[in-house]
Amino acid sequence: MMLLYVSNSKETFRLDNLINRLDKTFNEILVLDKGESLVSIGAWCLMINHFHLLVRQEVDGGITKFMRKLGVGYSMFFNIKYQRKGALFGGLFKAKLIGKDDGYMKHLFGYIHLNPLDIEFPSWKEQINKTSIMMREFLESYRYSSYQEYVGKDRIEKNIIERKNFPEYFTDHQSFEDFIGNYFDMELDRDSRLTH
Repeated sequence: MMLLYVSNSKETFRLDNLINRLDKTFNEILVLDKGESLVSIGAWCLMINHFHLLVRQEVDGGITKFMRKLGVGYSMFFNIKYQRKGALFGGLFKAKLIGKDDGYMKHLFGYIHLNPLDIEFPSWKEQINKTSIMMREFLESYRYSSYQEYVGKDRIEKNIIERKNFPEYFTDHQSFEDFIGNYFDMELDRDSRLTH
């Protein structure tokens, strides 16, 4: 999460310098003045073996620079922590260009934010209904995504996203929660059509 924040800058930061040499804490790092952003992040989710980001490029080559900084930074951290060498990721990141008015962008807000259900409920699409309390509670407690910002929790990780640079699909927390409920229903309908 710290790398999502500090990698999104024209400036160069080394996380180990910030933590070890400057004795910065997690909360202090997420409020650093990092200068101009390379991208705007609208939604994010860190999973066990992959991650999802919805980004908008803010400077020429910003997405590539950001992803390179993020990948190299994490690889360096991981290799030092586990005393290993070499690349962690098997290739380039996958990207898809979407238009500002593209309905696909709104779909991504649902897809990215519901992705953590795969961790706790591997077959969630077969189990879900609109009032599934356990699944909603899990999503609201999963701290490795921007879901909590969209449902109104005030936390320091809110500095990672820049909602103002994305369409205003969700005017308040309730409109986001309604969207997630409808997204659950869409997933159920889609899966039932595929199995019949």
